Amino acid sequence: MKTKIKYLIIGFFLCLIITYIFSLVKCEVLTKKHYDEFKDTYKQNTMVGDNEFFKVLEYETCGVSKVYYVSKGKSSGNVLTFVYDDGNWKEVSWNTIWSKTGSADGVIYPYLWHWIY
Repeated sequence: MKTKIKYLIIGFFLCLIITYIFSLVKCEVLTKKHYDEFKDTYKQNTMVGDNEFFKVLEYETCGVSKVYYVSKGKSSGNVLTFVYDDGNWKEVSWNTIWSKTGSADGVIYPYLWHWIY
């Protein structure tokens, strides 16, 4: 009985780890595939400033995308949502996930470790 419980717990944690790794790989693939589309779109929002890097979190065929931008000096992390309209990506929402200034204190899946910057 103890062996079954042990294997069940190990299997559960393996499923969590595999799911997490899959999410990271998905974001990296989307970022590499759509890098040119989103490298300058953050400039539509004048509050975000320059970014150090970004990751494409979602890219929907219906024309909605979410992109996670980390600002220069790793001072904040923002998620911008874009809609594809008339051949261009247009920002529709902006959410600051975390900030060194203390105005936001959160994490974003799958990049849970970014809040420590």
